[in-house]
Amino acid sequence: MSNDAPVAPSAIAIRLTRLLDAALGEEGRFPVDVVELARAVGSELRLGAKIVEVRAAPDLESFEGGLFQLNDDEWALLYNASLTSPGRIRFTQAHELGHFLVHRQLQDEFHCSQAEVAGYEAERKQMEAEADNFASTLLMPVKQFRAAVAGQAIDLDVLSVVSKKFGVSLTSAALRWIRATDESAVLALSRDGFIDWSVSSDKALRNGAYIKTRNRVVPLPDESLAANAEAESCRLGERLPLKTWFEHAHPDAVVREMKLQCDNYGYTLSLLHLSNGDKVWTPRDWPSA
Repeated sequence: MSNDAPVAPSAIAIRLTRLLDAALGEEGRFPVDVVELARAVGSELRLGAKIVEVRAAPDLESFEGGLFQLNDDEWALLYNASLTSPGRIRFTQAHELGHFLVHRQLQDEFHCSQAEVAGYEAERKQMEAEADNFASTLLMPVKQFRAAVAGQAIDLDVLSVVSKKFGVSLTSAALRWIRATDESAVLALSRDGFIDWSVSSDKALRNGAYIKTRNRVVPLPDESLAANAEAESCRLGERLPLKTWFEHAHPDAVVREMKLQCDNYGYTLSLLHLSNGDKVWTPRDWPSA
């Protein structure tokens, strides 16, 4: 790998995946030991740079992880000592490893916080998205991920089992599934009755099932499980009219809404599975009876 050539995040993650598969076997090597990998990767790939420290940093506000150049060829990878979830720690470490492998020639330090991404300029947002892409591809390779969910009707219990296999959070596993599935589904995260972000699968996008949140304030639908403060987590899902979430949906279309109330982190995760890939129709498109 040339030090001067730009590297696609997924490409380098796939390269590392193949090396790990060859060394450790495809199935018995999860979760990925990011700390060991981070310390070895510079020498193994002959990068002319290496990570010499991977450690917890003091609990700093608006800081989840960081990557810092110590001298010409040595770097330190840090994560916030206040992180308690092993899955979040592992993803944060993999995210910073992505910065090292993909972006280290662009700047000499990286301060990362999920809470501040919305305020970043476009170039910084792209780098953060690329680091997330690297982390997701490294920790949950698509071949092994699809094998882990094959033949199962997806719900939050299934994704919870998968998240434990790969050593990531349930949210990370759900995002990976959304981006890998051929089914029609939408994942949304909300706080205090408003949707922070949502991601739609490719089929859901083609069918018009998406929620625009960029530069918009989007309240949760009143009749949704997510908006019902008295409804606890519903990991297997409840069938609701699709128009609960998408007002222009056909009256007969159905969505299975799954809900996870994450009180520790102050958010609600909603997984919407559209029956038979139902389209979100506009009224003029509704099929006649």
